[in-house]
Amino acid sequence: MKQITLITALVLIQTFSFGQNLFFIGEKSYPCTETIMLESNASFLGKDLDVLIAKDNEKGLIVVSTYIVGGGVRIKGKIIIYLDDGTVITCIDRNEFDFVDNVATTIYYLTNDELNKMKNSNINTIRFTLKCQNCVRSTEEGSFSASNKGKTNVQSSIINLFN
Repeated sequence: MKQITLITALVLIQTFSFGQNLFFIGEKSYPCTETIMLESNASFLGKDLDVLIAKDNEKGLIVVSTYIVGGGVRIKGKIIIYLDDGTVITCIDRNEFDFVDNVATTIYYLTNDELNKMKNSNINTIRFTLKCQNCVRSTEEGSFSASNKGKTNVQSSIINLFN
């Protein structure tokens, strides 16, 4: 009996030690990388951007989110990802978003080619736009950019997630 309890405990420890991160949106969950915080490049009222790479079966996703004070605003339109090697990746808004706890989150799909580019060069900066969803105008609207100032290595996280 003690051996079964010990084996069960070891399996649980191993499961939690090597468990995957999960990203939740609505009623769905996806395995993902750790969240990378990109720092705003705006000197006044800038928006930091949280980024993670997620996996939907074999499809790649980039998930971007930011804190919104007043609500009604979301990350909308295309995002532009600038990599350290000068590569530019443009992702199109597929209208997959959420707003909960004053955090606006939008999901963008990545092609295999874009994932491979991101495996070979680190994220430098992401440009994004905040727009009113159901309002006429908000002080939080605008185009923003946020950079990987801490130089978090995104490449190895992507490689681990997709291999």
